[in-house]
Amino acid sequence: MPDYDEILDEVEREEKIDSVTEYLEKTKRISKEVTRLKRLFKCIDENKKKLVFTTIEDVAFMTVTMQELREKIVREGTTCTYKNGANQFGTKQSPDAQLYLQMSQKQTQAMKILVDCLPKPQKDLGNEADDFKNFVMNR
Repeated sequence: MPDYDEILDEVEREEKIDSVTEYLEKTKRISKEVTRLKRLFKCIDENKKKLVFTTIEDVAFMTVTMQELREKIVREGTTCTYKNGANQFGTKQSPDAQLYLQMSQKQTQAMKILVDCLPKPQKDLGNEADDFKNFVMNR
């Protein structure tokens, strides 16, 4: 029959393995997101690539982390109860929900930086001029 210390050692080893597995899985998901985003921004100016690629890594991290937070919020809800002292208790916004909102705002800011670095689409002024001319002529 295994003794108590052996059982604790086994539980500790399993927790470490689970932790490493979760870390590797998250790292893999972040790498996939980085690859996906870099593909979208491959056509940008060479001078902007360093800034963009650093921001892409941040956005990928936030995206994956927000997905995990979203799953946890769906399971546990957006509020939690608290108790301060004997008579002070109630509900408040959960720390996960607060973190999700903060990350969402930061991600939106970072995505704006990325979108601003994309080349601006060239407008075909010839068609617009023709459309305007047709509009005026048909009045």
